[in-house]
Amino acid sequence: MNMLTAISIALVGFGIAGSSALYAAEEAAPSTFVSLKFEGACDSKNNRLFLANTHTYKTIVTRVRWRAAGGKDLNEEFYPAPNTNREIGCAAEAEILSAEFAAF
Repeated sequence: MNMLTAISIALVGFGIAGSSALYAAEEAAPSTFVSLKFEGACDSKNNRLFLANTHTYKTIVTRVRWRAAGGKDLNEEFYPAPNTNREIGCAAEAEILSAEFAAF
């Protein structure tokens, strides 16, 4: 194998590895695009709970566990559209259990 062939093989290999690394960086995990926010009071113990999806073009199926003060735990699945901030309800605490890109 001559030097030119070795350099060509190395460049092709780098291009393949480089492009897959670039693709992986572009496709961040769905959970990085969704978040919960408390804004404004519902009463003295609970605040308005919002679910935000900051992805520019994908809906993210998001499972949320939330509970109002003195209430039972709720475990619900939401489908926030891209670039939206959706009110879920009133809660004292909440957490995102899972997030996946919608398959539609």
